Amino acid sequence: MKKLVIIIMILLMSFTLNNHKALALAEDYNSFSEITMSSGKLLANFTKAEYDSYYKKVDKNRFWGWNTYIVNKNVPCTYIARTIYETANESKEPISYEITVTTETETKTSISATGSIGYEMKGEVKKFKHDLDSKISLDYKYQNMESKKRTEKLKIPVEGKTRLLVTITGTGVITNGVATYYTFWCLNQRGGFEYFTITNEFQKIEKVLYD
Repeated sequence: MKKLVIIIMILLMSFTLNNHKALALAEDYNSFSEITMSSGKLLANFTKAEYDSYYKKVDKNRFWGWNTYIVNKNVPCTYIARTIYETANESKEPISYEITVTTETETKTSISATGSIGYEMKGEVKKFKHDLDSKISLDYKYQNMESKKRTEKLKIPVEGKTRLLVTITGTGVITNGVATYYTFWCLNQRGGFEYFTITNEFQKIEKVLYD
């Protein structure tokens, strides 16, 4: 297979293909096809030995409240969420495909946890219990910071013996670490925490020749 013929990058967009809307939400980041951090690793990839090492920094008895240790703070990442459209022109003649594009600017943050660290839903937003956000001094916006929509149609010619692939991809930042929560000198919660924030989201259109 011959590699990439053309890539069209459309920043901060969600696609409607054949009248079906496809949008990658931060809440789904654990199911993304690929997440690549510039350094460090995701909470899901921490080893037992790493957890044991990090817990030594937070297993400190106290009357009340959190002990926290941040392993990765605001580490840039790129991601591929999923493939939302794929087709192949197996003929020798070009075929034109029409894609309706809805542009939307937004920023979203989601969380995940391991161990006994808990979270709760406040409206449509999932947040850690006992005000963990304030303890680690992270200023994240859980709601859309800005929303601007614009719809247009694109006609994409696909040459013969060419595959058309549309994926949702983007960039973000990741913060994670471990924490313990004590009440009356008793350990109440212990585990890992993680924040994933989408900063830019775009759809990548690729046309790839195949033999």
